[in-house]
Amino acid sequence: MSKPPIDESRPGADGVLRVEVPAQQRKSPRQARSIALVDALKQTARQILERHGRDELTTLRLAEEAGVATSSIYEYFPTMEALIAAIYEDVRKEVRTELLTRIAALPADTTLYDGIVLTIEVGLNLYLQKIRFDPEFSVRSTHYDELVRLDVVKAREELSGSATEALMCRFADEVLVRDKDKAHFLVFHTLLALSRAILLERPSYLTEKDTVQMLARMVHALLTTAE
Repeated sequence: MSKPPIDESRPGADGVLRVEVPAQQRKSPRQARSIALVDALKQTARQILERHGRDELTTLRLAEEAGVATSSIYEYFPTMEALIAAIYEDVRKEVRTELLTRIAALPADTTLYDGIVLTIEVGLNLYLQKIRFDPEFSVRSTHYDELVRLDVVKAREELSGSATEALMCRFADEVLVRDKDKAHFLVFHTLLALSRAILLERPSYLTEKDTVQMLARMVHALLTTAE
């Protein structure tokens, strides 16, 4: 298996900061048959990961259970990490879409605080799933995502909209800050940065109930403190 490529982007000790780019899919399928093949590979690999764990996801096992030749796997995924990255990206998009739908469908008597708790719980659970898929990939990709957030490297893809926007729209009557754009910026980056710091430095916090409550109280205070 080849190592992930190195992206030389900013000065470091020798004049260049070397950024390890997470492994990624070699190419996108274009024909119906190849699209079906890639979908089957991701579905089968995800089942192996969820039922048996990362150690059981090998090229030989995947080829056997998906009913394909190993060469077909390498045609699209140069490493197992590249396949895991593709699976996690699908999961991330699924979770994001589901969360936005759930926020919009919350009952009329739901409070802003309840919506914040829901959003944080979903986000932390997503990071837990990322760790379960592959702890090493989880660390590497999270480091890279933080470089993207800080604009050290450019994002490969931008997702429009966010749970923060959805919350502020759904509970507009409870959001008391005057500068909504500033509040959105602070909440969005605070939750991203803290969640990623937890994953990288204190992963045990992801499963502790008071983590959600502490983060929720902080965000709620930020949005409801009148100027």
